[in-house]
Amino acid sequence: MFLKKAILVSSALLVVSGPAGAFRNCDTQDSDAWSAATRYTVGELTFNDTTGLASGTETIYNYSNAYDTSKGECHVTYELSGSYVAGVEVFVLNGTRSNYSDTCPPDLLRIEYPTDLLLSFQMQPAQDGSAVVSSADSGVHLADGYWQPGKAMFKTGEICSIF
Repeated sequence: MFLKKAILVSSALLVVSGPAGAFRNCDTQDSDAWSAATRYTVGELTFNDTTGLASGTETIYNYSNAYDTSKGECHVTYELSGSYVAGVEVFVLNGTRSNYSDTCPPDLLRIEYPTDLLLSFQMQPAQDGSAVVSSADSGVHLADGYWQPGKAMFKTGEICSIF
């Protein structure tokens, strides 16, 4: 995103329904190719309270209803690095697209998954090891996850998206 700010779920999409219950559950009426797809994001982070450094990966998974499994899955991975603020659990990370499946349509990659992006979010860990991930700017809930000292993971809910 030519260093365009993205908040965890990278790219602007039109959400056409609430959380999806299973893969490939988007309505494909009046759609072509990849226009309706179920999407979710998974992230894994490591961080250091003392140095304030953080790194990890974020992978976005897309499942198009219009294609079978061999053509209808497109995942994109970003390598993340940046800073972590202990005590408030805020992450500000630069992402570099490092991998994607060969079934990703070139236009989808070009439009939705830029080479570089910026993520900023806050994780709120609970005593049971679970965590809530929110936008660092607005506080909007983005994902749920797990927290341990020095590492964390998150997963967004599934959404039906129009590309």
